[in-house]
Amino acid sequence: MPITEAQRRAKDKYEAKTYKEIRIKPKIKEAERIHAHAKECNETMTRFLVRAATNQIARDKEQGGNS
Repeated sequence: MPITEAQRRAKDKYEAKTYKEIRIKPKIKEAERIHAHAKECNETMTRFLVRAATNQIARDKEQGGNS
């Protein structure tokens, strides 16, 4: 069943206030490697990249690095 125009607007409004898009452009081989690893971890690319960034931020803070 297709979504209604009101449902689409509600979804767009929710996503606009909840999410921020971050674009990256890795080289093809890097992207394939990242995608394969995310798949091995049973994660989406987004979930994997957010987890990786969050873990790196924590490591940086522990070492008194940038942040």
